[in-house]
Amino acid sequence: MRRTGAIIAAVGAALLLSAGAAFPRVIDGVVALVNEEPVTFSEVRESVSEGMGIPVGDADALLREERDPRAVLRWIEALVDSVLVRKELEKLGQPIAEGEIDKAVESVRKANGMSEAQFAELLGKEGISLPAYRRRLRWQMERGAIVRARKFKEVTVTESEVRDYFRESGERFLAGAQVRLETLFFPIASAQPQGEDAAQARIAVQQAAEAVRAGRTFAEAQALVRGTFPKVQLHAADFVTTEDLLPELQREVRRLRAVESSSPFFAEAGAYLLRVVERRGGTPGDFSAVKDGLTEELTDRRSEKAYSDLLSELKRSASIDVRL
Repeated sequence: MRRTGAIIAAVGAALLLSAGAAFPRVIDGVVALVNEEPVTFSEVRESVSEGMGIPVGDADALLREERDPRAVLRWIEALVDSVLVRKELEKLGQPIAEGEIDKAVESVRKANGMSEAQFAELLGKEGISLPAYRRRLRWQMERGAIVRARKFKEVTVTESEVRDYFRESGERFLAGAQVRLETLFFPIASAQPQGEDAAQARIAVQQAAEAVRAGRTFAEAQALVRGTFPKVQLHAADFVTTEDLLPELQREVRRLRAVESSSPFFAEAGAYLLRVVERRGGTPGDFSAVKDGLTEELTDRRSEKAYSDLLSELKRSASIDVRL
């Protein structure tokens, strides 16, 4: 099996049409074979479109202009992972049928008290089509199914473990605490959630998140993406009580410890990326009030690790060939 070094080399070679090209260019076709099952560039392009909430044309341009082959590789590997998981579930006799996706979509729609038209409109505001949402649900369900089938005992948590996790994360649940934040804000006009401006904002916030994960400061990330989205704003406010923040910001702040950064998230006004610089004050929170949420969170974290371990096992026994 050809692994990451060879994959990067193959992608890098295929991205460049010529040494004199102004930008790398991606050629359509088969980009990978996973146990002889093809993954095409069109699938990668659609995955980028759905994952970032941008039109397919913008996803195509993003891939063609991407200078770092490792960024393209990450999208390809995500599709490779999905093929491996789907095939393993079929092998175990536990594939996710379309009918199960239908039921899951219907359950979410009804839980939110929406008609089909209202639900489709809401998805559209988030830059997601109904077919794309179904594919996202399938990925989540297949991921959960493979972990339950192969690693169930490893992700089960006890109340004692949840209490320990609460103590470790106590600062997140301090009542009346003040926080100092750094925030990158990418404004999106609510009247044009699917316009070109919105697409550029979604691309830019993902690029900023990548830069922060790579060790860049928020100021450096802002400078890096300003060419993509000139309207990006950096806010470095003084201390503010958590409860005084916008609900969307409160939700993210409560997920983070000091010095941790969020993933990109979206609200009616636009896209955000934030970092909790510092916390002060506050009184200890009530464990019973957050127990259920923390149980789910700890289970999710263990599931992430179990899923990563499973993928490593599946890849060791698979034939994976990336080619363009």
